[in-house]
Amino acid sequence: MDLDHLTAVLADRLAAIVPAGFHVAAADGMLWYSAEQGRFPGQSGDYRVGRAGTYVRANFGAYGASEEENIVGVAVQALSELQDYISEATHMPWPGTTSQPSPHGQTLDSCLHLWYGDRDYAILACEPIPLTDLD
Repeated sequence: MDLDHLTAVLADRLAAIVPAGFHVAAADGMLWYSAEQGRFPGQSGDYRVGRAGTYVRANFGAYGASEEENIVGVAVQALSELQDYISEATHMPWPGTTSQPSPHGQTLDSCLHLWYGDRDYAILACEPIPLTDLD
């Protein structure tokens, strides 16, 4: 498994679902979350949201014995940490309206599926990632 490639693919999928003004990038086995300065109140209300990240390379292997379990686990971790970053920056329960929906992931039909909320009624979902694209 090329973890830098996995990180880059996850960055592309996550960047496609974040609200305007937020950014997701991959570098050195990490996903980095950032926002346009001065646009969002941030955790302290000072309009400086800083950056946050998910250690894909360092956390891969913590979610089970199989590669598939680890892909799903680290991807759901990224969804959760991205959600926290955006919610803290905006003071809103992104991507929900009244509460934060839980992040989920699973492999189905040789694809990684990632979403927030209930599987059958996802509030927000990423485009599926073919597992063959991760080799």
